[in-house]
Amino acid sequence: MSSSAAPGHRIILLIALATWAGFFFVRATSPDDLLSRDQEKVGVYVLDIVENDHWLWQRDHDGQFASKPPLTQWVAALFTSATGQFHRLSLTFPSWFACLITVIVICAWTGREFGSAAALWAPLLLLANPMGIRAMLLARSDPLFQCTIVLLALAVWRCWIDGARAWPIALAGTAALMTKGPLALVIVLLGLLAAITLKKEERPPIPVRAIAIAMLLSLVVPALWLWAAQQNSGGQAVEKLLQQELFGHALGARMGANQQSWTHHLLPMGWYLSRLAPTGIIAIIAIIRMWLRPSHTQRERAAERFLLAWLLGGLLLLCIGTHHRFIHLLVILPPAAMLAAREVSGWLSTPARGPMWAAIALSGVLPITAVYLDMIDISSPRIVRSRELREFALSVQEQVGPGARMEFFSTTAGVQVQLARHQPTLTQQDIGLTLSSNEAIYVIVEDEDRFRDLARKQGVSLFEVPLRRPFAGAHLALYASEGAAGVQKIADGRRPNYVILTLLSLLTCVLLVFSVRLLIANISPIAGQNSKL
Repeated sequence: MSSSAAPGHRIILLIALATWAGFFFVRATSPDDLLSRDQEKVGVYVLDIVENDHWLWQRDHDGQFASKPPLTQWVAALFTSATGQFHRLSLTFPSWFACLITVIVICAWTGREFGSAAALWAPLLLLANPMGIRAMLLARSDPLFQCTIVLLALAVWRCWIDGARAWPIALAGTAALMTKGPLALVIVLLGLLAAITLKKEERPPIPVRAIAIAMLLSLVVPALWLWAAQQNSGGQAVEKLLQQELFGHALGARMGANQQSWTHHLLPMGWYLSRLAPTGIIAIIAIIRMWLRPSHTQRERAAERFLLAWLLGGLLLLCIGTHHRFIHLLVILPPAAMLAAREVSGWLSTPARGPMWAAIALSGVLPITAVYLDMIDISSPRIVRSRELREFALSVQEQVGPGARMEFFSTTAGVQVQLARHQPTLTQQDIGLTLSSNEAIYVIVEDEDRFRDLARKQGVSLFEVPLRRPFAGAHLALYASEGAAGVQKIADGRRPNYVILTLLSLLTCVLLVFSVRLLIANISPIAGQNSKL
């Protein structure tokens, strides 16, 4: 490609931001999916921090400790505390902001190794697949984990190929470990297996000592946190995080319905072809082409092999493990997107028209995505239950106010999450006292028959039910105490924390500026050495 045909960093950054913003808007206006993929659990943990100040380690309503390190919960709780509001966007802030950073960094990396024409397509191929769409507003640790893996892999790559300093490896490794554990270190190190596929004379020496020291340093903060959590939990942290989660999910007994045959180890391969389509399929085409016709330049060949080792090594690790979920494939989506982006850029007969075709593709994909989320996916049972739950929560806040005193009896965790609460459930023996109280107390109930039966046995004969809504084939109901009659709506007492808001704004701005500067610095000579954004 001639330099005159290559898009500059302004065009690439514009396409990247437009792609992220487009998918963010489509996803944010789509139906709530809180009750799918265990997202309500993350909501419970975030609220345990916000409501109960449990920053070290979080518990659910049953007293069970969180099964992952707390970085995702910390970031979401900081955003919630800073804005003074808990809602879908605050709960998923770690995901949608991590996706923004990932998109920009992937553009920069792709542009540096495969040219700016390929960088144009990286954002679309990263997000325009079932996995990328879900990652945008997902209340799980996986999108943030994907971002930390991308930063860690880039740091290792630059240390190997460019001889860059190793301290970014320690920082990214610490973030990855505090997000989801040591899988990131293993997957990224697999990328270095690319070295054995290169000829000896064109193989840069791997700085083993520098990388090893950096990765050992990345263990310091997680180890200190695990020690503190072990003391705080009465010795349960190591058993929960290492024995049950790390080793249990990797080598534990097969308990799930999809784990009763050896073929369950092939599930990640099937999900790769379906859940990452079309990106995963295009990446396979790119792998076949690069194996038959390797790049003519030494650096590009090394980049191809590094991404290939990351992709295939990560997929193999996911297949070997006992615990399988398709959302876990987010860790291998970035190398697939980068390889696929270079392949798509090579299909264009007129490279100078790449920005036009990328914009056309984006404008075509976004409406299709919106139709899928708003007209097809909306009928999914979990989406229906999530919508019913959200409508009930909005009605409760409209009826009694967000600051009203509430109790919960026999309800799913998602009910408290939607109402931004984290408190023990109402015990059976306290039902009568609560309903006969002179204070304004509201009880949210899912199993009404059992609740009424227990209340009658405790002397309650009349029930005030201001609100009842359908939920999961039955109903959610709001019961009021005797003292709630005629009480005005109670406003929410939460207020923004401007100190946290300022610090969080500075931190996110630093990360965003770093990503943009990385993109400008790596979109080749065509963008111009002295160009300014």
